[in-house]
Amino acid sequence: MYQFVAPLESLGVRLDVRPFLDDVGFADLYRPGAIAAKIGHHLRGALRRWSDLGVAGRWDVALVHRDLWPFVGDAPLRRMRRCQPRWVYDFDDAVFLPNVSAANRRFRALKPARQYMELVSGARVVAAGNSWLAGWARAQRRTRPEDEVEVVPTVVNTDDWHPLPRGSGPLRLVWTGSHSTVRYLEAWREPLRRVARRIPELEVHVMGAHFEAEGVRVVSHAWGARAERELVASCDVGLSPLPDEPWSRGKCGLKLILYMAHARPAVASPVGVHPEIVCNGVNGILAEGSEAVADALARLLLDERLRRRLGEAARRTAEERYSVRAIAPRLAALLRRAADAPT
Repeated sequence: MYQFVAPLESLGVRLDVRPFLDDVGFADLYRPGAIAAKIGHHLRGALRRWSDLGVAGRWDVALVHRDLWPFVGDAPLRRMRRCQPRWVYDFDDAVFLPNVSAANRRFRALKPARQYMELVSGARVVAAGNSWLAGWARAQRRTRPEDEVEVVPTVVNTDDWHPLPRGSGPLRLVWTGSHSTVRYLEAWREPLRRVARRIPELEVHVMGAHFEAEGVRVVSHAWGARAERELVASCDVGLSPLPDEPWSRGKCGLKLILYMAHARPAVASPVGVHPEIVCNGVNGILAEGSEAVADALARLLLDERLRRRLGEAARRTAEERYSVRAIAPRLAALLRRAADAPT
């Protein structure tokens, strides 16, 4: 939400961001172990959130992104209904499904699935990150107008994420993610091995998780916002694997959009939102199966003109459809609509 603060203010909407976790707490969230630290962060976050809910009526409308309260219990939602009945619910994952990262499996029982249904059903307007999520949201609001649920895609700030010179060095593939999503990349081990046999000097750069593949030169990187931009800029082709399962259908393609904003074409699984973002052979390549993925990667890596053409088209797609600049006016209109709705 922070990336929308300045653009919304220029449109006459002041956004006061109140996160549940601070930066340190968020960094610890996906770290294996650290149970005491995670409990401490969540207790402090709960106190902050309870206080924020009590004064939510000072604002014209509340914008709830994903979680109002990451625990079971109805009291926080009742408090918000009482203090601020006008809210927009914004979500960009299948949060209503029982999916928990490997680092936090012991907290699975605390995930409040029913809360998401009530947040959606009670919202004045719902902003869903893709059409599959929007369909689920409309199913929770059968008696409400369908146009109260809008698809508002995941975006990047294309002023920060912009094309940079590639520099010298061997051909490079890049994947960025986390410990909870590296299993998607693991499913592409065989195509990566095939490509590495054809291009022995190839490097596969992985940020945010540990990954190995026999016969493949893998370079690991710790995640960091600036480091992520620099890494993508230094590579040639992005990797965006995704299995065909319910949780994946709720993903909104952030990784793919980040590559595209940097004018780097990607090879992506034809799953979920990916076919909505990638026009196959125009601004990227959709591929399924080991042989097809390996062929797509080799094609892009060995044809610089093709990489450049698809990369330039990818950048245009990011600017026109998945940028803060493109979506901020829609978000401002959506917030005004919710603020003007009768209670």
